[in-house]
Amino acid sequence: MKDIDNLYFWVNYFGCSYPNAYDEEEEVSASDIMQEMLTEEGGRWWEQFTGYYDGILEENDGYLDEPATLEVMMAQDKYAKIEFHPGDTLYYINGEKIGSTGPHWEIRKIPYEEVRQLLALENGCQLYLLFLPLAVIRPEETDSVRREIGAQMGKYFPESLCRSVSGCIAAGLAQEGRFHA
Repeated sequence: MKDIDNLYFWVNYFGCSYPNAYDEEEEVSASDIMQEMLTEEGGRWWEQFTGYYDGILEENDGYLDEPATLEVMMAQDKYAKIEFHPGDTLYYINGEKIGSTGPHWEIRKIPYEEVRQLLALENGCQLYLLFLPLAVIRPEETDSVRREIGAQMGKYFPESLCRSVSGCIAAGLAQEGRFHA
């Protein structure tokens, strides 16, 4: 967890983990907003963290045999693993792949309330933010979820940025017709 508790990680993570986080009213995506915060140094940090090298996307579709990996107990019977590849982030629970945020994304897999419950765990804010791309919400929950996302992002980002990005993310998590929980 210490490796990801920095601004470089979160700028890059939010910039690439929400393939459909778009606010139609504002006509902006979470990636666009985060791109403005990305520095050259932050980009280099992310490349080193994920193991990126020139040609990885062409050679292996952005996947490594030994990616940067976070493993954590979420509950007595729930073990999570997140793999950070140069071209994708893969999520596993109890050894079963449950989602990804890369080019063949699989999102909206976990009811938001389950993701929200992660806040009660040690490192809860980080776990909440890490699993948020997999959450699914009902459209009527968008405003309250947006506020909660913004509050958690506030540990890393200025309030104005949190408001914009959380709006994009909540809109993406609540797209009509996609609620499966």
